[in-house]
Amino acid sequence: MKRLILIFLIPLLVLACGEADDTGGELVSYTSPNYPISFMMPAAWAVSDNEDSITIASAESLLLANTVVDGARINMTVTLGAFMGNANVTEVIETAVGQFRAQEGVEVLQEVETKLINNQSAVEIVLRGPDTEGNEVILRYLVVESLGSNQTAVIAAVHDASENDRYGQVMADIVNSIRLGE
Repeated sequence: MKRLILIFLIPLLVLACGEADDTGGELVSYTSPNYPISFMMPAAWAVSDNEDSITIASAESLLLANTVVDGARINMTVTLGAFMGNANVTEVIETAVGQFRAQEGVEVLQEVETKLINNQSAVEIVLRGPDTEGNEVILRYLVVESLGSNQTAVIAAVHDASENDRYGQVMADIVNSIRLGE
């Protein structure tokens, strides 16, 4: 149970980002050497892919930053199927984002929604509000499950809310390109 809780907290703990000049160019394919996952990402973005998680950011300095200012970052944790069709994924997501959602000034941009990403079941919520440093961010939090590969990915994608015109679509494109079992 502790491992399951950790899987959901790691992406929330790494919501921070910093500066970047642009969205990072055309999307290129990335396949993790450590996890059965692939996705599209801007060519110029930085990657940290280790035994804990995968983090991509609009600049290398953002991989470990404490806030999102003029930048974007996505953290992914991949594990063997944690839910595999479990109807409680929605409740788990609500719990994972509960503290962020409970803050004053948080706006729900998209309520919890079930969708398909590359024929994989996904549950997603999108929120706008202050990060731990008080900067306005847009948080896209989701769980993607692949029944075929028995894999689950927990993703926290966050970007500077004032830069939504620059990062909003690229963040959605990255998330919507995720393929587990690759």
